[in-house]
Amino acid sequence: MKWAQTADGFIDIDRKVEFFGQPTWITNEISRIVVHKIRSEEDAILVGTNTVQKDNPSLTVRVWSGRNPLRVVLDRTLRLSKDVELFDQKVPTLVYTSFQKESLPNLEYQKIFFDKNPIEQILEDLYKRKILSLIVEGGREVLNSFISRNLWDEAHLFIGQKLFYKGIPAPKLPGTPQYSDDLDETSFHVYRK
Repeated sequence: MKWAQTADGFIDIDRKVEFFGQPTWITNEISRIVVHKIRSEEDAILVGTNTVQKDNPSLTVRVWSGRNPLRVVLDRTLRLSKDVELFDQKVPTLVYTSFQKESLPNLEYQKIFFDKNPIEQILEDLYKRKILSLIVEGGREVLNSFISRNLWDEAHLFIGQKLFYKGIPAPKLPGTPQYSDDLDETSFHVYRK
């Protein structure tokens, strides 16, 4: 898992719809380089619908040299606009949904049952596809789904110096970090189960 949070423990502000489409930056450029390096080393990267709507991420490797991970999106009701970056068909993308939908080149739709352990279904399907490493870069809801089910091995936490004072609280991890580093104005922590 990976997320960035402010010094006062928030991963995002309470954004109104008119502010969707652009990420709320918390960390610095060095942190972004580290994130892109990590992405280049993993098989897949997963986000939920809310993260796509709010940030419109591309989830590619841009400020580091390496391969792009498979982009995995949770879109239960197919509510995401066809114009989001993840649907540009430039990088293989897999969308888990509760509906049947015809796939396109580099954009596959996979039906799952969201009322029956969806995270476990996704992990099983990814394993069948020989995807053996997954970065969960979603928002609070998706991250907490993995944490509450104890379905994580490692968490990369970036803490910037910004203060939001209120907003979306960051997930909580048990224990203390096994590794920490200073990335200029951002602290980097690695938790392992």
